[in-house]
Amino acid sequence: MEYRSSNEIYLDTSFLIWLNQQTGKYENEEWMLDAFLFLLRKIALHGQIRLDKEDYLHQRFWRGMEGVFKYRFLTKSKKPRDIVLYRFMETVAHTEEWISKEGCYAAITDKGREFLAMPRKSQWNKILEYIWPES
Repeated sequence: MEYRSSNEIYLDTSFLIWLNQQTGKYENEEWMLDAFLFLLRKIALHGQIRLDKEDYLHQRFWRGMEGVFKYRFLTKSKKPRDIVLYRFMETVAHTEEWISKEGCYAAITDKGREFLAMPRKSQWNKILEYIWPES
């Protein structure tokens, strides 16, 4: 994932292919929203989360999420930067300024707290704008 401008990101084709492969895997069609909410709530709960050497949320953070959602993306050889979902989530959260990264840590911002306070439908629509932007 790459930034295009302040509120746009470039989605890797691999993410869209992977996303298409997820169809029917989860009972809840808003599973990705649940993952975003987990990300922001966990950062808010802890105050700050350590970043790895490549400026991504630390692997331990994502392992916690994998335990809750029963994902099995990370391995000894696959780091957070290698997982398209995690890159997408971090890129959107950073682009929207829901999180800030300073030094070796990430923290939730006021905008992140505002997102958490929004109605669920509005939250979901905001995330979907990154997958299917209006032309």
